[in-house]
Amino acid sequence: MVEIADKVPRFEPPGWLRGGHAQTIVGRYWPNPRPHPPATSHELTLPDGDRLLLLESTPAGWNPSDPSAMLVHGLAGCSGSAYVVRLADRLIRSGIRVIRVNLRGAGRSFGMSRGIYHAGRSDDLRAVADWMRARHPDSPVAAVGFSLGANLVLRLAMEAGPDRIACVVAANPPIDLAACARRMSEPENRLYDWNFVRWLRSTVDRLHRRFPDLGPTGLEGVRTLYEFDDRYTARRNGFASADDYYERCSLVATLGRIEVPGLIVHAVDDPFVPHEPFLQAERRPSLALELVPHGGHLGYVSRRPWQGDRRWLESRILSFVQGAFSSLVVLSGRR
Repeated sequence: MVEIADKVPRFEPPGWLRGGHAQTIVGRYWPNPRPHPPATSHELTLPDGDRLLLLESTPAGWNPSDPSAMLVHGLAGCSGSAYVVRLADRLIRSGIRVIRVNLRGAGRSFGMSRGIYHAGRSDDLRAVADWMRARHPDSPVAAVGFSLGANLVLRLAMEAGPDRIACVVAANPPIDLAACARRMSEPENRLYDWNFVRWLRSTVDRLHRRFPDLGPTGLEGVRTLYEFDDRYTARRNGFASADDYYERCSLVATLGRIEVPGLIVHAVDDPFVPHEPFLQAERRPSLALELVPHGGHLGYVSRRPWQGDRRWLESRILSFVQGAFSSLVVLSGRR
């Protein structure tokens, strides 16, 4: 396992909540006060005419040279997903301006885009980063992503580099998409597979009703995530097949190209994102891997509170981002 700094407590689950499935499910439904950070909506038009809906929250007293964070949800998520909102609230309270991204067709972006998001569509995030930079050129940006959104921020960091992104944080990124598809097809993961496919088919049906000229969905008989990607994701986005999509959009062979300082957080017991690819992938020393034995997929409900909360992942992300921005201040000589 990767060493964790002394000031960061190692994640320890409660004794009754040690399994990956338990952490994943309980982590999703564990009761917490639901914050409602005030936000201003912005529409960002992409080069192909599709639009994204962004939510901007600016702390009181924030200056244009103060730090910002871009938050990117995972598959079936949006800017209103509980994990996104909780982290946004904590970042805002720490003085960091937050932009919550709704990817193509997600959440409040639905009906604004004919296209769909996928694990390789990082050009959309480059557009968001450029929009943020145009508005506040001196504000350093942290790109933070969850699950599929974590893949996207890592790709953004690889492609855009330090000129656009000051640091990157990726929580449970599926860096080997083919390995994730195989893991998802295992019997113990059928419920996850079924839930994702049910949501995806419903979303696509709704999208095609909104834009009838897209034609039939072609999803008859699709029951697995692999079949969905093979029949729809690949076809709509210029890939020959699901295998071609997985090969071209996985990051396991390219993590070493990321120069931006960053942190990857992942749990060995994640039910459907295997940890072995993280051990095989090359990385620069500036991209830390924090691989913990337990935590599930975006679960990380801790035995003990840290920073007043049992949601260890959000505390960990906040701690890293604050440290990264503090280092930038020291290096630049700003006070």
